Amino acid sequence: MESKPVKNDIYIKPGFICLPRKPIQLCTVVGSGIVVTIFDTKLMYGGMNYYFKPIRKSPKHSTPIYACPAIIGLTNMFLESNSNIEDLEAHIYGGASNSNADGHHDGLADENIKVALEILDKKKIKITGQDIGGRRGRKVVFNTATGESIVAKVDNIRSLDWYPSIDREDNNNSSFNFN
Repeated sequence: MESKPVKNDIYIKPGFICLPRKPIQLCTVVGSGIVVTIFDTKLMYGGMNYYFKPIRKSPKHSTPIYACPAIIGLTNMFLESNSNIEDLEAHIYGGASNSNADGHHDGLADENIKVALEILDKKKIKITGQDIGGRRGRKVVFNTATGESIVAKVDNIRSLDWYPSIDREDNNNSSFNFN
């Protein structure tokens, strides 16, 4: 399979969904939250979501900070773009549980993982890869043109940890390139 060139990165913050029209690298850093990448193996494009709360308290809270709106939202974006469920495959990243991390809540990471697996199963989306659980956070770079990912595990996620620049001009000098 020939790789398509990828020129820029987009950093995905917690509570966001991205399904770009052009090939790009989606990047994020995740701890106890969950990042789900979905790739259409027939149409050859992909997207990412990042949620950090497993269950919403009420339907009024239907934002992608919660698992169901994040995963269903990304899935619906694919279906609205002419994808077929049987052509979609997912990877799941995150769900680290580190009691020394700022804001740690016992059981949150495990619940985030459980809900992702349940929703993807209900939607009949194949899970073809996962890097979940443990104590270490993850830095994820996902190539939307190939479905390939790079994952680096980190002991500490700092506020200034490896984040691609949000300034588009600086993004042309990305050190992670799948070309």
